[in-house]
Amino acid sequence: MDNYQRILVTTDFSEQSMTALMKATTLAERFNAKIELLHVIEIPIYPVLEDVAVMGMPVLWDEELAKNLQKNADAQLKKVANQYGVAQFMSVMGNPSDEIITLAKVNNIDLIVIGFHGLSGIKKLIGSTTHSVLNDAPCDVLAVKQ
Repeated sequence: MDNYQRILVTTDFSEQSMTALMKATTLAERFNAKIELLHVIEIPIYPVLEDVAVMGMPVLWDEELAKNLQKNADAQLKKVANQYGVAQFMSVMGNPSDEIITLAKVNNIDLIVIGFHGLSGIKKLIGSTTHSVLNDAPCDVLAVKQ
């Protein structure tokens, strides 16, 4: 096992991601590593017309909703970070797997710890964030099962 110094933990606030965070804190203690906690807010898009959405045309974006999502996510993330003693945490908007991989590259992360399944179980049918991260991450990935 490598000597991990920077561990990125992703959370969607599900029970699965809290289990991953607990495992990451144990690893961080073992390696004297720093944890960075990340929550990615998936941008909700609302189709203008159902037919337009199917064709992949532009959609309506609600800036007020985005601000509320960010505010609520930041508050919940701060609570989780304080509970687990994590000093570095942030939330961003975007595609979860893209944001996780980008942050791992930019911050020279040694290990990404992610829940095997998150809140959206339906994504198992069409591909998951965890699967994308496992395939495209620039570092080791630990996918934690419940």
